Amino acid sequence: MPTLTEADSKRITALRFLLIMFVVFIHNNLTADNAINYYHLAFSEPAVITHFKFLVTNVLGSAAVPLFFLFSGYLQFCKADSYPILLKKRAKSLFVPYVAWTAVTVVLFFAGQSIPNLSSFFQNENNIVRDWNFLDWLNLFWTHDSLRHPLVYQFWFLRDLMVLILLSPLLKFLALKMPFLVLTAMILSFVNGLPLGFGTAFFFYMAGFFFAEHKISFFSLSDKIKWKEFLILLIFVLLAKIAFAEKIQFFGLATIISCLFFCKLSKVIIERERLFALTKYLSGFSFFLYAIHTPFLGTMLNKISYRIIPLHGAWCLVQFLLPCLICIAVGTGIGIALKKIAPPLFAVFSGSR
Repeated sequence: MPTLTEADSKRITALRFLLIMFVVFIHNNLTADNAINYYHLAFSEPAVITHFKFLVTNVLGSAAVPLFFLFSGYLQFCKADSYPILLKKRAKSLFVPYVAWTAVTVVLFFAGQSIPNLSSFFQNENNIVRDWNFLDWLNLFWTHDSLRHPLVYQFWFLRDLMVLILLSPLLKFLALKMPFLVLTAMILSFVNGLPLGFGTAFFFYMAGFFFAEHKISFFSLSDKIKWKEFLILLIFVLLAKIAFAEKIQFFGLATIISCLFFCKLSKVIIERERLFALTKYLSGFSFFLYAIHTPFLGTMLNKISYRIIPLHGAWCLVQFLLPCLICIAVGTGIGIALKKIAPPLFAVFSGSR
């Protein structure tokens, strides 16, 4: 049976909150296209800031969600719970908060749309609660928007993960009986994608299975790469983006490089006692921050920033960083306060983590 080592467990814990921070930055990446064509804003961003934002969101940030799929698959297949126990655990940790946060978002959207001074922040016609029909209500949890995300759109990760967990006995059977076929399907799905974004989910979740089944630590793989080699790889991806613009996509390569980068970084974190203690404490609020940061808290902060921060020159960097840092601080602070004031309620919204 695959076993989870204490070192690997600590390294996963060390990365949880950090990766969620990158998710927050991804969702505050105001591009020229959105600023000018969607929000109708005067926007003039220096190229160096555009490239920096690309490095943070599309290169380093591209590892955040894939690593969570990898960790989920790896931990699940290492622990090897029976199917009924697995479903019971995941109902508490995934399904309950999925429903709870969706309900809270509906209430907040309706309240905001009903207050004249706030209604201007809700211009997306897909999110006008009073206009929803029966099918819209059904799609809140599955494919609410044009990009086929749920209402709480970052919960596409939870949606895909729950589907994979439901199918995990079949996926495990196929992986054991026909490993070459499954590996081929993984590679093709990662390169070409699957409906609803399942390509990335399937690839990394099943990668977690193979690492667990063959007792291979992905952390030991990353440790073999030197820091200067990571620097060269990251610079290559960034320069390729600058040179080829949108003509050639390197996102898959960037994701793999960044996943290995963060896995190596986790060793640096756990080797520093105080730093690991801090990341371990914050990891308990990583899911809460992930859930609360959008579409309400982060979206509100972003739209306020568009109105008060000039969107030209160095101010574009301020607009990128400041709302994210405030969102991370406020979202985490709310989680800490809620855990102290109402632990059972915090457990519901954090999946009993």
